[in-house]
Amino acid sequence: MNFSKKDDRIKYLEDKFDNLIDVIGQNYGEPLMEELIARLNVTIDEFNDEMQNLFKALRDREKEREKYLSNIKNEKTVKKSSKNKKLTKWEEKFKELENSK
Repeated sequence: MNFSKKDDRIKYLEDKFDNLIDVIGQNYGEPLMEELIARLNVTIDEFNDEMQNLFKALRDREKEREKYLSNIKNEKTVKKSSKNKKLTKWEEKFKELENSK
């Protein structure tokens, strides 16, 4: 059963409401069933829209998180490579001057 298709939903709901119609009676059964189906269709559509928006937001947040983690990794790599890099004589003197302050 594909609930994203309106025809499938209506068929499913009509099958489930057959028992309800028998209990309520013929006078109120058909109008009540039509109103319930209309309201349930609106509810299902709203729920599907909310779920799609939620999943889109989750995907966007995951992309941001991956980008953030990638930036952190890149910064660590740059720091490591700069630490491992051998300093020239001028850089060593400059570093000594900075440390002496």
